[in-house]
Amino acid sequence: MNAIFRYLKSKIHVLLFIFLEIFCISAIVRYNIYQSAFYFNNTKAFSAKMHEANIAMFDYFSLFKKNEALFNENIQLRRQLKDNFLIQPKQEFTINDTVYKQRYEYVSAKVITNSINNANNFITLNRGSSSGISKGMGVFCPSGVIGTVMEVSNNYCIVLSVLNIKNQIVPKIKEMNNTKGFIEWLGKDPNFVTLNKINKYEDIKVGYHVVTSPYSNSLPENIPIGTVQTIEKSTKESFYKINVRLAVDFGSISDVCIVKNLFKKELEELQNTPQILNFNK
Repeated sequence: MNAIFRYLKSKIHVLLFIFLEIFCISAIVRYNIYQSAFYFNNTKAFSAKMHEANIAMFDYFSLFKKNEALFNENIQLRRQLKDNFLIQPKQEFTINDTVYKQRYEYVSAKVITNSINNANNFITLNRGSSSGISKGMGVFCPSGVIGTVMEVSNNYCIVLSVLNIKNQIVPKIKEMNNTKGFIEWLGKDPNFVTLNKINKYEDIKVGYHVVTSPYSNSLPENIPIGTVQTIEKSTKESFYKINVRLAVDFGSISDVCIVKNLFKKELEELQNTPQILNFNK
C-alpha cells in the first residue's frame, strides 16, 4: 500500500495536469453552446456504435444457446410428424378406427470427434448406454442422414459414418416414390456418394431427391440423403452410374439426433424366428 502511495506522490504533477484538463474541457462544453452541441452529437454517435458492438458481441456468444434451443425445438416438432407413428387399423364390432402408436424417440447428442478424409470414417458422440443408446440405432442431423451407431460405452458411442466404404444405405427416390438401389461411398470426395443398381430404363432425373426408405429399422422415412447430381448411361451396362450430392456437410456437423425405434426389437425377433431362418436356407 505504501508503495502505491509513493508512486502516486511521484506522479502528482501528471495527475494534477490530467485533472485540470478534464475540468477545463467539461467547463468549455458546459458553458459554450457550439462546443456543447458538438460534444453531445459526437458522443451520442459513439455511444450508439458502442451499443451496437456490444449487442453484436452478446448475440455472437449467445448463438450456441440459440442453436441448441432451435435444435431441441426441431426434435419436438419431428416427434409430432406422421412418419413418427405406426398406424394400426382396429376393428371393434362394426366401427373401424385407427390407433397411432409412437414408433420413434429421439435423443440429442454432440459430436466429440469426426473424420472425413479416410476410407472408413467414424464419428464419436457424447451419448451411450446410460442414455438408452444401443448398436444399430440411426443418426441424423437437421440436414440429413449421418450414419448408424456401431459401438457403445456407458457415456459415448461410435457412429459408422455415411462416409465409410463399408456403409450401405437402401434409399427411396422421393419423386418416384420407389425404394431402389443402394447408396455407397467410394472413399474419395466427402461431398458425394453413388447410387447403385438403378436400371438404366428407370425415368430418374438430375435434381431428384434421395431420402431414407420406409423399410429401414434404424431411421424414419424421408430423412434427406442427397440430390442426384449427375447420371451416366452406358450401352455396355444395365445400370446407371449416378452421383448424389450429400445433403450433409460432414465437415461441420455438431448437433445430431439418435433414433430409437421402439418396435425394432420386436421386428428383429420376428424376422429371426427359426421358421423364417430355416425357410430362407
